[in-house]
Amino acid sequence: ENMVWIPAGTFLMGSPANEQGRWQSEGPQTRVTLTKSFWMGKYEVTQAQYKAVIGTNPSTYTGESLPGVKVSWDDARQFCGKLTETERKAGRLPENWEYRLPTEAQWEYACRAGTQSRYHSGDTEDDLAKVGWYKDNCGGRTHPVGQKPANDFGLHDMHGNVWEWCWDWYGPYPRGPADDPTGPPTGDLRVCRGGSFLNRADGRCRR
Repeated sequence: ENMVWIPAGTFLMGSPANEQGRWQSEGPQTRVTLTKSFWMGKYEVTQAQYKAVIGTNPSTYTGESLPGVKVSWDDARQFCGKLTETERKAGRLPENWEYRLPTEAQWEYACRAGTQSRYHSGDTEDDLAKVGWYKDNCGGRTHPVGQKPANDFGLHDMHGNVWEWCWDWYGPYPRGPADDPTGPPTGDLRVCRGGSFLNRADGRCRR
């Protein structure tokens, strides 16, 4: 009930050159095809979920239904690995399935949910405020997951609240059409997307 089936498909990854708040690294737009459907969490991982799997809660602003924060990429990968192990032992996850972080392409495709606007809800700051917690409407803190409306795929909090880790190393977008891109083979930083409650509407909260 906390996972959403995302159908395979093709989309334009990245932002058009004239999009307000665009960073140069967000292009050029690239036609990307995800050849396989996949499951994605309906909500950001809550502190209750994280503690149930890992046993500790590193978050500030503590609350069971609040999203986890102060979680590194390695911590997130460890959470996915332990959750996979637990669910397999319980017979709830087939042997050839696993929980893992989405690739950047999977994340953006899932966030856009068929749209090409600045936010999946539209182009204006009012559109962001409808679906995301950001600097000007959050009261200076995170909020329980799922309070804002979902996108057309049924995913909540894709804009704002807390940053969301992706699998990829940070690097340029694919040069030309690509199937199932996974980012550069090596790097110094991992990708995180979606912005947070600390960010303004322009720039980082868009996608």
